[in-house]
Amino acid sequence: MDRTTDSRTNSGPETAADRNQADEPFQITIRQSSAIIASSLIGIGVLTLPRRTAETSGESGWIVAIGGALLAMLAMTVIVKLSNRHPGQTIVEFTARMLGPSRYPWIGRIAGFPIFLAYFLFWAASTALVARTFGDVVVTTVLPKTPLEVVIATMLITGFIFVMYDEEVVARVNEILLPIIVIPVLVIALSSFQSAKIDNLLPIFNGNWTGLLKGIVYTASSYLGFEMMMIFFADTEQGGKRMSGGMIGIAIPGLIYVLIVISGISVFGVGELRLLAWPTLELVKTSEVPGLILERLESAFLGVWVAAVFTSVGNMYYATAAIARRTFKLKSHRWVAVCLLPAFYWFSLVPPNGEKLLEYSKFISNSGMIIAYIVPLLLLLLSLARGKQNRDDRDRNQSATEQKETST
Repeated sequence: MDRTTDSRTNSGPETAADRNQADEPFQITIRQSSAIIASSLIGIGVLTLPRRTAETSGESGWIVAIGGALLAMLAMTVIVKLSNRHPGQTIVEFTARMLGPSRYPWIGRIAGFPIFLAYFLFWAASTALVARTFGDVVVTTVLPKTPLEVVIATMLITGFIFVMYDEEVVARVNEILLPIIVIPVLVIALSSFQSAKIDNLLPIFNGNWTGLLKGIVYTASSYLGFEMMMIFFADTEQGGKRMSGGMIGIAIPGLIYVLIVISGISVFGVGELRLLAWPTLELVKTSEVPGLILERLESAFLGVWVAAVFTSVGNMYYATAAIARRTFKLKSHRWVAVCLLPAFYWFSLVPPNGEKLLEYSKFISNSGMIIAYIVPLLLLLLSLARGKQNRDDRDRNQSATEQKETST
């Protein structure tokens, strides 16, 4: 007997439930959505956040890091509510639906095109600049003889291969890599407290409320990336757990960032911390693993950090290709990804030096604040207004029908 036939016979007849399960499209689980959010947020900010908080808020930098996480959670709440009101739709579909009449959906797509273009450009620029920053760090720390172009091309090509798969692979890879990233980073952050001086954290607050609020808004840019869920939530499981999944996805990098900022301030002090280009990497060099298991802990940290940058680049790359596919109603995002690869590589080499790279990154981050925090809030308000208008129209039509029936 044929093995295939035998195995089919032993397994029993295929049931209707099995057939329905096979035909159902893949749904991202709540845990996978949390992993996508956390993996997208943990990236370049791990290396630069201590210096940025020290520049804006001094010894209160750790309070600013907490405030930035809370602000990101507030924005995540808006995105979850917006996605729950439009299940199975990305930002392209529900924005076009809200901005145009139902009879002529193309009007809504034209009206919403500037919004789609803004998200596309932000994610595309962020992908290129993260790859460039990754190349600068690797070349200046561990591979000084390797050309910068080679390092950048390697990361972008790896992300390109990742993006050529569907959302199922993207979700599973994020789910697998998240603990591999988070656990070592937490261990390293806690190990750095060996050289900490608590006096460097004082005074906890100097009374400058304006500087504190400005620092919170500035630090919130380090949590950008959660807005990509307006693409991924279209294929995420429905239910009340979406909110808790989004909060956990931001809380994980928030905890890591707060620990790293506290470690950086307590070890180096605010004055020295402001002068370090990559303070977290210098922080790792001061840490020691008990038993001297690793003599150069920064090498292990960079290995973990490569995985963190890979997920950030891959997720933004996929979101960029996905929003282009949805906007122009293409059958697949793969050809979009192919066209984006040389564009990413070219733009990553535009900044001539590290100073210009910081200027470009700051401009993109400021633009991202509008895209991630303000646009979803405006869309939610518009969705609520349209929903109320639709209910009023239904009530008026129902009243008119009842009056006709009564007169008849």
